[in-house]
Amino acid sequence: MAEQTEGSGGVSPGMVIAVASLGAAVVTAGMQGIAPALPAIQDRFDLSSAEVALITSVYLLPSVLSALAGGILADRVGSRPVIAGSLLLFGLGGGLLLLDVSFWTLLAIRFVQGAAFGAVLSLTVGIIGDVAPTGAAAARGQSRRIIAMAIAEAVLPIAAGLLIAWGLGWSSPFALQLLAVPLAVLAWRVLPPLRRPAPESGTAGSAGSAGAAPPSSGGMRAVLRAPAVVGVQVLAAMRFVFKFPVITYYPLLATGQLGLSPATVGVVMGVSAAIAALTAALTEKLAGRWTSAQLIGGSLVVAALSVSGMAAGEWVALAIIAMLVFGAQDGVYGVAHNVLVTELAPPGLRSTYVGLTGMVRNVGKFAAPALFGAATLVLTLTQTFLVLGAAGLASVAVARRVAAVQSRLGPPPHDHQ
Repeated sequence: MAEQTEGSGGVSPGMVIAVASLGAAVVTAGMQGIAPALPAIQDRFDLSSAEVALITSVYLLPSVLSALAGGILADRVGSRPVIAGSLLLFGLGGGLLLLDVSFWTLLAIRFVQGAAFGAVLSLTVGIIGDVAPTGAAAARGQSRRIIAMAIAEAVLPIAAGLLIAWGLGWSSPFALQLLAVPLAVLAWRVLPPLRRPAPESGTAGSAGSAGAAPPSSGGMRAVLRAPAVVGVQVLAAMRFVFKFPVITYYPLLATGQLGLSPATVGVVMGVSAAIAALTAALTEKLAGRWTSAQLIGGSLVVAALSVSGMAAGEWVALAIIAMLVFGAQDGVYGVAHNVLVTELAPPGLRSTYVGLTGMVRNVGKFAAPALFGAATLVLTLTQTFLVLGAAGLASVAVARRVAAVQSRLGPPPHDHQ
């Protein structure tokens, strides 16, 4: 089977998936892992609120381009050096931030780390797709990555908060990022030296061992001509068009209009994230009954209804239930879209295709909260949530078109090797 030829030095596909999942989880330390330290950083450098925002924006901005650039590079030299090198840069950057640096040095290091973050997030989707390309196996592999990230998003802020509480200083949470250094070494030992076997299907299994095939001709032009590529990218953005505005503005809605305490909101959002991890684990079973595009269409319907429920007047219980249901669909959406990307990527150009998708996702993360906030200048917060729900229902049509293309194409060629 093709899965047995993808590892390096006979490493099992399960080990490749584990290392890729850990890589994606560790780089979440760049955002969630430093959140509790932001007030201490503000005090250390005497920053305004706008300057504090730079710590986040300078990190997310390079990730928009590095996802695509990393994918193009990985299709030329292999994903192993790009993932391992990016993890090494990320970890060493965290080590440098343990020193007494200036604020501008902090921003410069964060910029480099953001570029590494964008490359690792996108390429780990692709490398899992190489060893588990389709169907239930793909859902199982991608769910491991989503679950690992969800656990890291829960654990890292707690660890960072404890380091600050123990009086270890504003920079102490950056020590968590040093975990990326030994993981970079492990990634070099475990991940395959090249992305995939040659695109010729007749001897693909044996070619995978050699791993000497160049990317298929056409580069970005071939990626942009891939089936349903526009629809796939729209669906990539839509997950974060929902997720990041909800993360940003649900607390304002819940405390300001529904009267929930910040502690209650934190518990509700934490439970929602835990439910997302659970449904991500269950997506493998759902993938046996529906295609990835169909699962995304269902997730969009649930997401749209959830955000509408959040805006439902003074019905506090409904707003809480809506947030929990939102988490349930997000776990399915995340896994299903990763599977969709790996299934529809052109042969020989999966890294580039995944990189393009990662770039679109990062644009969504960066822009969606700002666009939602701009909408609240002319609409109430409740009305803006309702508009978001309507946009989600409209995008279901895109999922249906992609599902039709996916059904027409049938299983990707990897399945027949």
